[in-house]
Amino acid sequence: MTAVAEPADVVELRGVRKRFGGVHALKGVDLAVPRASVIGLAGENGAGKSTLLKVLSGVYAPDEGTVRYAGVVQERLVPAKARAAGIAAVAQELSLFEHLDVAENVLPVGAPRRGPFVDTRARDALAADALALVGSRLSLRTMVRELEFADRQLVEIARALVSQPKLLILDEPTSGLKETEVERLLELVGRLREAGTSIVFITHRLSEMFRVCDRFVVMKDGETVADRAAADVTPDELVRLMVGRRIEAMFPSKPVAAEPREVLLDVSGLAVPATPISDIDLTVARGEIVGLAGLAGQGQTEILEGIAGIRRVTGKVRVGRAKGPFRSPRRALRAGVWLVPEDRKRHGLVLDLTVERNLTLPTLDRVSRFGMVVPSRVRARAESTIRELSIRPDEPELDARLLSGGNQQKVVIGKATIVDPEVYVFADPTRGIDVGTKAEVYALVRRLADAGKAVLLLSTDTTEIIGLCDRVLVVSSGRVVAELAGDDLTEERITAASFSGSARSA
Repeated sequence: MTAVAEPADVVELRGVRKRFGGVHALKGVDLAVPRASVIGLAGENGAGKSTLLKVLSGVYAPDEGTVRYAGVVQERLVPAKARAAGIAAVAQELSLFEHLDVAENVLPVGAPRRGPFVDTRARDALAADALALVGSRLSLRTMVRELEFADRQLVEIARALVSQPKLLILDEPTSGLKETEVERLLELVGRLREAGTSIVFITHRLSEMFRVCDRFVVMKDGETVADRAAADVTPDELVRLMVGRRIEAMFPSKPVAAEPREVLLDVSGLAVPATPISDIDLTVARGEIVGLAGLAGQGQTEILEGIAGIRRVTGKVRVGRAKGPFRSPRRALRAGVWLVPEDRKRHGLVLDLTVERNLTLPTLDRVSRFGMVVPSRVRARAESTIRELSIRPDEPELDARLLSGGNQQKVVIGKATIVDPEVYVFADPTRGIDVGTKAEVYALVRRLADAGKAVLLLSTDTTEIIGLCDRVLVVSSGRVVAELAGDDLTEERITAASFSGSARSA
């Protein structure tokens, strides 16, 4: 009996269309994913990438068009069919169960059973193997709600790998990861391809795409505009295909050193109880952008949250004439401090509210009259911010959950500009944002500084820290181990300070 050859493509989409109300997210998209290949899906935020991936994984059924798994047309597309076909996805917005531990999240369904009960020993062994693939040493019994964002990301990736998928969809998998974890994940992508797994890979870090991808499929406004072999495309050409223009300068010019200006944020002896963070001293003056750098997970996020009143801290925090530390975000806001959080889904947005409601939630007093919200004021303020940040779709009444991840991030940043604090505190503000929008965010941050605001910025992207910040404080094991500026502000010096600080602590 002659064996039937398997189709060359793991998944094939033809003429796929998807609408959300009046928004056409996909407009007749074609996509084929060959076996044992890595396809880089590129495009600006709102281009339709995340929607396309949700169609691939069965989360969304297309309004029109066909989807084939291993050559078989899928009539009624649901996630269960995708899983049965060997398709696993790591979404840009994490979907873990906070009230379950790490092992339960890695295998939330399909865990080995012993009679009617879960075989916890077998489940834990599978979870440990999947975590080892991504280089994580997390305790299986740790509750997910206790994890930092980078560790949550690793758990999400491990959950996708535990089923040994034929097609692995990775949507911004490296955002928030430590450099060593990024390196390990990219190596894993290569090993999976060699073992016959196909991968659809989205990242806004071009160096990662060119390292692992065989082909690039470029989307714009819900359509496929290019399908090229990676070897035939340069980074500049890929950017032009994505954004439709050449980006001349990623980072705005830094101001020439001038006379010292008024210090707006003055922190001394800051410590966070029950953490290694202690004796943190830092200042940020008007017109200055100060960066927090170092290996991920060294206490940078906790420092920002302590300054913004989210965490209880000891020490001194002064903003202008207001003295802290501040016991709540509300008190910090009254003093003139606003934090743009790292995790937009959990801390930055109310996803079931509209864009205009999200933008104006912190400033309802400014859009109210006699204690009643005035819809026309809400709409006017929202439309102005939507234009300024080029939020797409530009529909104030659209629910925030229907926006792409990058446009959701723009809403979080836009909310901060409406609040208009004296001190802006940014935690990885360009996570999940395309290269063109990154340049716009950088320009916005510099405009804020030029307008006399003080900016404290944490980023996991060393290039971003160097290109945007006037001074950089390197944090290691909960302490500031170096301050760099001018010609000393280089990737080599940041890396050296990060590792030397960790070595001294050890």
